[in-house]
Amino acid sequence: MFDLDKWKEIWATITRNRTRSILTAFGVSWGLFMFILLVGFGNGFKKGVMDNFSGISPNACFFWTNRTSVPFEGYRKGRRWEMNSKDLTLVREKAQSVKYISPMLFSGINTVRGNKTGSYTMMGVFPDQFEIQSMYILHGRLINDIDIAQSRKVCFIGREVYETLFSMGENPVGESIRAGGIYYRVAGVGAPVSPDISIGSNPLQTVYIPFSTMKHTGRWGDVVDLLAVTTKTTYDAEFTELEVKEIIKNNHNIAPEDSKAMGSFNVEKEFRMVENLFTGISVLIWIVGMGALFSGVIGISNIMLVTIRERMREIGIRRAIGAKPFAIISQILSESFVLTSIAGMAGLLAGIGTLTLAQQMITTESKVVIIPFVSFRLALAAVGILVFSGLIAGLMPALKALRIKAIDAIRDE
Repeated sequence: MFDLDKWKEIWATITRNRTRSILTAFGVSWGLFMFILLVGFGNGFKKGVMDNFSGISPNACFFWTNRTSVPFEGYRKGRRWEMNSKDLTLVREKAQSVKYISPMLFSGINTVRGNKTGSYTMMGVFPDQFEIQSMYILHGRLINDIDIAQSRKVCFIGREVYETLFSMGENPVGESIRAGGIYYRVAGVGAPVSPDISIGSNPLQTVYIPFSTMKHTGRWGDVVDLLAVTTKTTYDAEFTELEVKEIIKNNHNIAPEDSKAMGSFNVEKEFRMVENLFTGISVLIWIVGMGALFSGVIGISNIMLVTIRERMREIGIRRAIGAKPFAIISQILSESFVLTSIAGMAGLLAGIGTLTLAQQMITTESKVVIIPFVSFRLALAAVGILVFSGLIAGLMPALKALRIKAIDAIRDE
């Protein structure tokens, strides 16, 4: 049953020394406030960085050629070589860990439509390219398998190419543009999910065409500038990286131990490094945040010790007239609970308010957008931990008060 007189007495005890109570409450509030800010900005920084990479497949690997550095089977070191269509066939047939594969050809071109022109990159790709690097489709469609099979003269253009060659609001699908002296029908327009990640060229400034079309019309011959693959979920990307290299090296008579002849980039390895970095940052944030949180709890314990010292005679008289130990402990714990709860809620509201204000002030112009946030569950858990710790902090002085003999407490000056 709710005892209003009891809670009035508790509140009167807390406010008896207002300065000390206010300072203690401020310490508790500040600890929780700092905890919320640290965790919030840590979460925002991690999400901002990871979102910046969200448009690239996390288990992708990229391969390119370099000069050989080891002589092998009659070939001297320093030999130039190029990947070709046979490599694609062999990788598809022999690489058990590969899920998607896309070769790439690159060329800088002058793109024209009517009296509008721009200089952009033309890239010959497979449809799997858009599984490796995700795109938002703004108009039309992506390049598909039929385009590859029939070597169609179609293209998928980046948003900036569209903005240069077309009027705003104009439907580009089915319209023709001239690139490198050849007319291509626009199949679609898109923008990358992660605009700051470029694979060979800026996707916003790229004209994508079927790989087979570029191979036949560009007079490149049987060459692959860059090869991209992704790994099946049951395999590790490092296994795929080694597997693909072995297959391609064998096809070109390159020494297996030649580590310089073929360059590669493993996205999964980079993701793992970033995740490990953020794990370390998160641990540091939690250590500092919990330190700030418990500094307030120590303040609660100290204030309760001082309060009990000042109320020594009162405790002695109450025990002398028959007050049970539970009544004394419950009152002291209640005072600790009220002070911690009020201060904790104040710190929580201040922290969430500051994060909300920061969210409103954040701009999206930077490459990494940091939008600080904390989950509702974590915020409540932090308050719960603070209140529970406050009770523990109040329990120690309460037990100390019970060890004081009634006659000694009454005599205390």
